[in-house]
Amino acid sequence: MNTMSHNAYLYQELLSYRDNAPPIQALAPCWFVRLPNPVYYVRYRCHLEPLICGEEVFGKIVEDLRNARHSVDIITWGFDPGMVLVRGSTAEDGQRYGDLLKEIATRKKNPVKVRLLVWHDDVLSQEFTKSVPGYYGRRFASIDCLLSSNYSESHQAYNAEWFSQVCADDIPNIHFHVRHVPFKFLLGSLSGESAPANVMACLGEVYAAHHQKMLLVDYELPKLARGYVMGHNSITDFWDTKEHKFQDRRRERFYKKDHAELQKDAWKKGQQFDSFNLSMTEAEQREKERVVQAYIDAHSHVAQPYQDVSSRVRGPILYDLNHNFCQAWEESQPPASLLCDLPRFAWLSPMLAVKAVCKVADAFHREMDPDFIARRKRLDASAFDLPYGHHNLQLLRTQPQHAEKAIKECYANLTRQMLHYIFIQNQYIQYGPWAEYLLECVGSLRAAGYLKPIYVFMLTSTPERDGMDRPTYDVASKVGRSESMRVEHEEAVEKARKQKTKPPITPKELASQGINVFMGSLWTCAEGKETLSPNDYEEIYIHSKVAIVDDAAFTIGSANLNLRSMAFDSELNVLSEAKDVAYQLRVDLFTQCAGNAGPMQFANMASTFDLWKQHIAQNARLMRARKVCISQLLPFYVDRKPGAPLV
Repeated sequence: MNTMSHNAYLYQELLSYRDNAPPIQALAPCWFVRLPNPVYYVRYRCHLEPLICGEEVFGKIVEDLRNARHSVDIITWGFDPGMVLVRGSTAEDGQRYGDLLKEIATRKKNPVKVRLLVWHDDVLSQEFTKSVPGYYGRRFASIDCLLSSNYSESHQAYNAEWFSQVCADDIPNIHFHVRHVPFKFLLGSLSGESAPANVMACLGEVYAAHHQKMLLVDYELPKLARGYVMGHNSITDFWDTKEHKFQDRRRERFYKKDHAELQKDAWKKGQQFDSFNLSMTEAEQREKERVVQAYIDAHSHVAQPYQDVSSRVRGPILYDLNHNFCQAWEESQPPASLLCDLPRFAWLSPMLAVKAVCKVADAFHREMDPDFIARRKRLDASAFDLPYGHHNLQLLRTQPQHAEKAIKECYANLTRQMLHYIFIQNQYIQYGPWAEYLLECVGSLRAAGYLKPIYVFMLTSTPERDGMDRPTYDVASKVGRSESMRVEHEEAVEKARKQKTKPPITPKELASQGINVFMGSLWTCAEGKETLSPNDYEEIYIHSKVAIVDDAAFTIGSANLNLRSMAFDSELNVLSEAKDVAYQLRVDLFTQCAGNAGPMQFANMASTFDLWKQHIAQNARLMRARKVCISQLLPFYVDRKPGAPLV
């Protein structure tokens, strides 16, 4: 039996009746998650505001941080203190995140207590992810240089100095903790899951991540409190606009080698001038600057466009956000030195002496306001009720340390409740059991006599590593999109021919079963040119974790649709049946990628489905002709040999 159906029995009702908020509904679909041992219940009288792309979400965060009066609590996968949140004409034109936190923590009037909690395992995970650039800083300069060499010289130096000050408790009211997922919890999290068994997959299992992203402002002032459940990481890569302009100068520039060394190499190009003879003509100086800049540009790149979605929330949902933060804070620890990181390596024998030294060091760490958790426990959820709040919300987690898989159940229930369409925009659509359950649920509908067509819209990026290709194909092949991954498709067809079995299902065959599937990616291109070059097209990296069903319910958060997020990385999502928000979010995302909002609320998706197919066909032709595309939609297509599956 598919593990996504395990809790289906909890939703069986002859009649459901909702009278807790207008309009009163009978026979209302049960969108909220039910579990045998729930952690978070539905919260009423809330308000949720979706925020699309970094310019919008980081701009709103700056506004809330400046208005903070008591506390700021941040959980994130990665943190880049040097990123600029509100940008002028370039990526470094504006106030850095770290300086904003310093400002609100040290101001004379209403200084704010800032607690920052970031996932960090050890030096190897940091080298692979670069999620906390500058963390090792000046304490281990060679490592920090290795890990942070992608940034400009000024950005890299700022990060190292900021973490050096914060880790030494030199900045009043800013307290920094790190956390990791202990290996002992992972086997239980993988129970009932199907995971690859190669070396890289096993290494991925060892390095489970804390992937949650949330922010909580002024929790102890309930009338002012607000929070965020986010897809965005607090790293400069994630800043972008909704338009995803090609080579936008407001996105960060990254360098292929150390920025300072690159600048030295660049000045060696072109005509050389005696350092003691500075009498260059203006023409010579312009030419020298052109040559130098051309060399730097050739050895650097502007950050890839990023598509992401977060949400700003108010109301009693903050009670649960605070629980998540406080629980995580209690399970975290102060930042450690590289020496203290070593015992975490799973393949090293226990280093008891080092652990003892680290425990002694932790004992001298001064905790800022150690009573804040006990104080917050005295606040009741009702203190956060919004008189005007008409959104019902439920916080959901994947939490291996507490055996929670509520987000997996969220996707299962959204799929089983769906009656017309599901839209998924996700970084990784790689969870085979979901694709199987989709077919099972639609099959059950048709067996019961429900024959209305189902539309599945999936937007995802080309997997950034070939080890992700097999899990992606596991989904694509089940939903009629086998041909979108050429190598795997040809292998599957040849295997079926030799074994005399059925080849992968086609879109036409799937449509005959009532399921119409669109699978695409998002791209941007240069403008203002009559004919483009191949380098004038760029894929938009989809980092979103959004699902919308029937214009009636949606989820936003940190969870990908893959094994890690469903089972053993910690994740945080919000689920809502706020139909006004679900519809407007669909309109905004459809308009953004296709230039067309789609039908009116609850109307038929057939024409929109056909329009999207026309867009990807026309954009593919325009790209081959080196012309500007009519929208961001292009076919999802991978043409390479897949690598050993990753987890």
